[in-house]
This record gives sequence, C-alpha cells and structure tokens, in this order.
Amino acid sequence: MQMTPFSLNQAQEEAVKHLDGPMLVIAGAGSGKTRVVTQRIAHLLDVGVPASEILALTFTNKAAGEMRSRIASATNSHVLCATFHSLCARILRESIHHFGYESHFSIYDTQDCKALLKDCLAILGIKEKSYVKEAANAISNAKNDLISPENVEEDYTSKLQGSLKSIYTLYQSKLKEYNALDFDDLLFLCVKLFQTNEEVLKIYQSRWNFILIDEYQDTNEAQYTLTKLLSASHKNVFAVGDPDQSIYSWRGANIQNILNFEKDYPSAKVIPLEQNYRSTKTILQAASALIDHNESRYEKKLWSDLEQGDPIGFYLARSETEEAEFVTKKIAHYSKDISLDECVIFYRTNSQSRIFEDALMRKNIPYKIIGGISFYERKEIKDVLAFLRLSLSKTDFLSFARIVNIPKRGIGKTTLANMATAASKHQIPILTLCEKLIHGEITDIKLSKKQKEGLDNFLFLLNEIEHLYKKNASVHEIIETTIEKSQILDVLKLDNETFEDRKSNLDALIAKGVEWGDDNPDGTLVSFLEELSLQSKAEENNEYVEKVKLMTLHNGKGLEFTLSFIVGLEEDLLPHINSKDSIDQLEEERRLCYVGMTRAKKHLFLSASTYRLIWGIPKVMTPSRFISEIPEEYLEYLHVKKSYHDEYTDDFDDENEFEVGTTVYHKDFGKGSIKKIYKTSLGLTFDVYFYDLDQIKSLVERFAKLTIL
Repeated sequence: MQMTPFSLNQAQEEAVKHLDGPMLVIAGAGSGKTRVVTQRIAHLLDVGVPASEILALTFTNKAAGEMRSRIASATNSHVLCATFHSLCARILRESIHHFGYESHFSIYDTQDCKALLKDCLAILGIKEKSYVKEAANAISNAKNDLISPENVEEDYTSKLQGSLKSIYTLYQSKLKEYNALDFDDLLFLCVKLFQTNEEVLKIYQSRWNFILIDEYQDTNEAQYTLTKLLSASHKNVFAVGDPDQSIYSWRGANIQNILNFEKDYPSAKVIPLEQNYRSTKTILQAASALIDHNESRYEKKLWSDLEQGDPIGFYLARSETEEAEFVTKKIAHYSKDISLDECVIFYRTNSQSRIFEDALMRKNIPYKIIGGISFYERKEIKDVLAFLRLSLSKTDFLSFARIVNIPKRGIGKTTLANMATAASKHQIPILTLCEKLIHGEITDIKLSKKQKEGLDNFLFLLNEIEHLYKKNASVHEIIETTIEKSQILDVLKLDNETFEDRKSNLDALIAKGVEWGDDNPDGTLVSFLEELSLQSKAEENNEYVEKVKLMTLHNGKGLEFTLSFIVGLEEDLLPHINSKDSIDQLEEERRLCYVGMTRAKKHLFLSASTYRLIWGIPKVMTPSRFISEIPEEYLEYLHVKKSYHDEYTDDFDDENEFEVGTTVYHKDFGKGSIKKIYKTSLGLTFDVYFYDLDQIKSLVERFAKLTIL
C-alpha cells in the first residue's frame, strides 16, 4: 500500500511524517503543498491508520476530485476527500432528522431561493422587487456567520428598512415546510446540529480521527467552527495554507482563522514551506519584498534553486492603448519559444479585458477569457449594441426582443410572439408595426395603455439615436447618449452586487468608441458595428488553438504560467479604490498583487498607464504604490523614467485661445478655471478647477469640448 516516494525537502518531510496533534503548514506559493497533503495521507495509511478515519477537506469539487484520484491511484485506498459543503450534506442526510427534516431533503439552487424569497416578500406585503437580491445576500452572510433568524442584526443590509429579521424568519420557516435547504444551510445547520446535540457530535468526532484542510486561509466562520467542533476531542487538525494568499474576504474568508491557529490549538506545530519550485529567484525575491509590507502574516522567506532569471519588466504607458500594444508585442515576441497556453494577462477588474481583447484581435493572437465572459458577449454590452443596431435596422426583431423591456414596458413573451407573427403577416418592419399598433392602425394585437406608452417611449429613444447618427455625431457620443437615455444604468442598479462591474463595462464601451473614432475619423456607426461583429466571428473560429489566457487576479489562484503580465498597476485600480480607507483591505490588495506575481515561472511584466479613459474623459493616473514597494534591483524600466508632462515641452500654438486662468464651462462638471496647460500623448491637456465639484480634473481638449465664458 505504500505510496511511491517523491523527493521531499526537509520541511516537507517533517510535515508528511507528523502524526498526532495539530499542525499548521504555511505553504508558500509554488512550494508543493498538494504533494505534502497527499503524501501525508499516504503516510498515515502506511503506519496503519484506517482510510475511513481520514478526512481531507478543500474548497472546490475539482480539487477534491484530484486529491481523491491521486490517493486512490497511489495507494489503492479510498479516503474521503470532500468540499466542506459536500461533507455537511453527507452528515445532514444521516442526522438532519434531529431538526425535524426528512433525510431526502431538497437543496435549492439560487433561482429556487430567489423564487421562495419573492413569495415571502409577497406574504409580508413587501412590494419592492430589489429587496429579493438584498435579502438573499443578507441571509447568506448571516448564515455564513452562524447567525440565526432570531439573532440577526439589521446592519447586514441597510436597504430592507428593518425587515430582515421577519424575512429571514419566514424564509427559514418555508424552507423547513418544503423540506428543503439552501446552499448555506448545509454549513449552517450542520454546525447548529453539532452545537446543540453532543451525542451526534461525538459520533462524527470518533469517525474521523485525522482531519486535513487545504487552503485554510480561505475558511469562513462556519467552516472554521465546524473544524473546531469535529476536532475537539483529538485535535488532529493538519491545516495547510498561506496568509499571504488570502484574497477572498469578499466571500466571507477570514484571514484571522489561519493567523490565530496557534491560539486555537496551543500545542500546534508550525512548519513553513519556503522552497519554491515554480519561479525564478528574481520573481520570488521581488514578490517577497512586496508582501513584507503587510503586517497580517506569518514571516517566511521564499527561496528557489532555480536560475536567477530576468529582471521584472515594468512599462509605464502613456495610454491604455499603448499599454495593450506593449503587452501584445511582448507576447508575439515570446510566442516564438513559448506556447500561447503558457501566457496570461492578469487584471484587477473584468472591464479591463476589453482593451487587451481588441489589441490581441488586431494582432491575430488567439485568447480565452478565464472565469468570465468575453467583453462583447457581456449582457450589458450586447444590450447597448442591440439599441444601436435597432436604430439602424427597423427589421431586427432579435435586437427588438432583447431590449424592448429595458426598462420594463410590459411586453411579455406571448405579446412578443404575436408581434413577430403580425409583422410577418403584414410584411412590415417590427418598428413600423409598433407605430401602427400605437395609433390603432393594426388591430391584430390588443395592447394595454401601459404597453402603448412603453412602446411610444421606446420608439422615441430609437429616433433620438437615429437622429444623432444622421447628423454625423461621433460613435462615442451615440454610445453615451444611448446609455443615458435607455436608463440601462437604472436597471443595472437593481443588482447591487454586480452594478459597479457592469457600469465599468459600459465605461469601457464608451472608451472603445473614443479610440475607434480616433483611429477611424471618417468611420460611421454602421462600420463600427460591422467591425465588432467581424471580431466576434474571428474569435469563434479560434476554438481549438493555443490561446493566451485573460483573467482577473482572483481567478489566477493555484495556476502558473511561463509568461505573465499584471496590467493596470495604478492607484484606485490596483490597489482598488474601495480599499483606500481600510488597512485590512489594502493589505488584501497587496496579497492579490503578490498572488499574481507568484503565478509567473520565468518571465514577469508589470504595466500601468498614465491616462485612462473614464466615461470617455481621460483621467490622469498614478502608478500603484506596489511598484515602489518592489526594490529597483529587481525591476527593468522599459520606458523613459521621466514625467510624461515633461516629455512634451514644446511651445503651444500662439493661436491657442485657452490660457491659464481662463474661465470655462463643461456640460457635466459646470463652471471652472484652467490652472495648467500642457501636452500629452492624447493632445493638448488642461487641469481645470471646477467650482461646484471643488476639485481639479485633467481633461484632453479635443474630448472635453470646453466653452470659454
């Protein structure tokens, strides 16, 4: 039964051969933690521990399956390797009758839970539809924090106006009535069962005498408490994790769980795994120097027997477009020797993918979005493009059906089907049909007053977009107007959880319009939409080839690549603007950057942009503090190290009508005074102090359209 031995370093071997009592393994990035976990299980089996007494817990079904497979193939033994949720489902199938449920309970998915919450709100007389999402999030957070309905505090959400306790109580009552659990109940009820029934707890404590937990830094309150309860009688907890890779606090993960391990288990041994088998020495030393700025961590120094390696390239671009061009040129250069499957572009937010998708498509470099959807396939982007297409083509029924209810206009599926039939019968475009239905010229379909008013408003919006097109408005102006007039942002606000990301995507679409207009001064909305369609088609045709990976830093955990890029290293982006008022959140942003850096095996490039288009207006960006926290000895600057303001010192045109001190007006920001004038890669640029905002904004003259007062 003995597992074929791998070569283990001293720290790994000590961890593998540990038997009784608690142990915390601080497993640095690329230090072989999966090997340690599986080898330790094999060692336990080899010394005579029954497979049935070993429990290995992780966070994904994929990780659990891989661990199970490795152990089975190496030892011919079946060990229970499970996620926390699947373990709790197993326990509750056996013991949930103590709470009055039947063992054949249903597990409701997200849509089932929302439907049930909607019913609960109706019973309670609460009509606000947006409360469904608010209540679902609040209840989920409460359960993960082990808070019962009777003890829940209203501060879990400020938007339910004191109704959370009654909603949560009724929701939980209905779940029990239907003999159903939601996903969070699996942990919540299992912990509650152990806390309230000592006899049941003893059964499971004696069943698993050796508990191994992977990625312990990602545990939430419920998972942490479950572990303590299951191990209370024997303390045989073997926890593996790394505080420096704790990046999921927004999911409820609590870094204090791993930092307090020695307090929770006073007899615990702690072993750091510091030898890295993935990255060059330069990458490791730079990443270690960065993470040293965090206080919430265990001290460790990663080291490697691999080569010193190239310095980390840092490129400060003058614009997002230039940054993307830099990245694609590097990928094209290295792809002569490195598979595209071994190349990755990491960014902080999904909306950043657009500029790199465009650049890769221009260079005919295949790519794949990991853990997300390609920019032009995102719902809000397709919705705006559907408005644009329909304004040009009155017969585009698919676009009409997609957006006619943005916002709600009472046009249901049956009415849509009847309208499609009527348009075909009368052989007229769908928008012409709408006009005739509104004015009673066609009576095939009976529309309510509300439906007619909704369609009338819809047609008015499309006419506004068409009018802009006919008077040769720029593409980005048409996109901006469409977003504003369609009320799509108001619709997106109904989902608070995704609003900021989706709003950022629309911002990126406006930026695309600005850039496209610069590159195509004679281009039209028709040619813009045509180009996007051809790009999407080209992407579809590249399904079975090597591809560069694009993903957020959060999705990079556990992966590795020969060539890695971390882009958008700017203040308010990485670190994210939401973290600037919190030391804890800022440290998590630093850990996120650290995780990205330690994904790289051989080549690592960091990049930032001096300017970034925000809602079509260039904004001056500051390079991330994380760059300055990496010692210069590990960096190679791939740009001229001087201010880009200083680069453009040529005299301005004497005929320029703007001067420092000139009072100007901007349609969004109001009245202001020019404080500084200079040239950048984007053209003549002003720093303007706006009186109502009480702040200075940097605006590019050709975009800002300032009026002199």
